This record gives sequence, C-alpha cells and structure tokens, in this order.
Amino acid sequence: MRSAALSSIATRGSLAWRALGIALFVAYPVTTHFARPAAALALLGVLLVYVAASVATTHPARWLAPLAAAALFFVGVPEGQSLPQLLLYVPPVAINLGLCWFFGRTLVPPRTPLIARFALMEQGTLTPELETYTRRLTWIWTALFAAAALASLVLALSGHRDAWSVFTNLVNYVLVGALFLGEVFYRRLRFRNYQHQSPLQLLRNVRASGLFER
Repeated sequence: MRSAALSSIATRGSLAWRALGIALFVAYPVTTHFARPAAALALLGVLLVYVAASVATTHPARWLAPLAAAALFFVGVPEGQSLPQLLLYVPPVAINLGLCWFFGRTLVPPRTPLIARFALMEQGTLTPELETYTRRLTWIWTALFAAAALASLVLALSGHRDAWSVFTNLVNYVLVGALFLGEVFYRRLRFRNYQHQSPLQLLRNVRASGLFER
C-alpha cells in the first residue's frame, strides 16, 4: 500500500513537472513578443534553470530551482541595458541549429534517418519506397531548421526587432506545425495502402522513442 502511494505521488510529481515545463515554453514566446525585455530575460533564465534541473536530477527538490530562479531574475535583471537584451536573440538561433543538428546527424550512414525511426514504430518494417521517403523527409526537416536559424540570425542583425519577434515567436512555430500536419495529410494521400496513426499518436511515438530523454 505504502509503495503504491509513493509511486502515485512520484507519478503526479513527474506530470506536474512536465506541465510546468510546457507552461514555461509556451509562455516564453508570448512574453518575448509582448512584454518588456527584462521580463523576457527573466523567463529565459527560469527556462534555462528548469532545463538544467531536468537534466541534473529527478529529486523533488528540483522544484526549488526554477522558483528560486524566478525570484532572482525578476528582481535582478536590469531594464534597458543593451547587452542583456541581446541575449534574447540567442535562443531562436541556438534551438533551430540544435534541431538541425539533431535531425541532420542521422542522415550520415550507417545511421537510420530520424523520421525512419518514427516510421518503424508505426509500420514495424519499411519498404524501399518508405525508406526513400523518410530519408527525404528528414532532409526537409533539417533544411527547415537550418533556414529558420539563418532567418533568425539575419533578422536579429538587421535591427528590426518587431520583424525578428514576429518570425521567431510566431512564424517559426507556424512553419513547424504546417510541415508536420501537411506531411501527415500528404502521406495519407501518397501512401493510401499503408496504415497510418493519428497525429497525436505520432507525437506519442516521438516521446516514447526516448530520443529526447536524458
């Protein structure tokens, strides 16, 4: 009984921690676009602390890290200084480059392309035409993230902060969502003779793959 109760508490704690992460990641682009730079920098600091705590430990005490960071950053981040504000330009470039590398490195033989791994979870085995398709799709995702990183960098250097903010906090996410959903729709038409899982199940497969686990 006691072990079951402890397991239930641990499960709820893990779900709550993930919910906090989702909330922070959703709030960040909104804050960056609409709020003062100081608030965006503070939230960026909390996000970085959250990610570090997620990688470092699963102990319940990790909850103290983002809470302490929130108090520290919201009090201590100076307003109006150019150097701290420049830090806001780093995450869109770094994240897109990281995702570009994450997809692109699987295209190097003898590795299995990343999309092919997800397709194997869906289909069990891949026919030659699916192998070719999934490799090309992995290339497309790699190119998308590379282009997004370049666009973020160019807009940051241009000095047009509004254009940069619209792209990094809205257009970038729309492009990713459009490619994901558009590919699902196209694949169902192109490969009608195969069984296809729902977009939600595809996302669950990504999570179940363990590729993003520490």
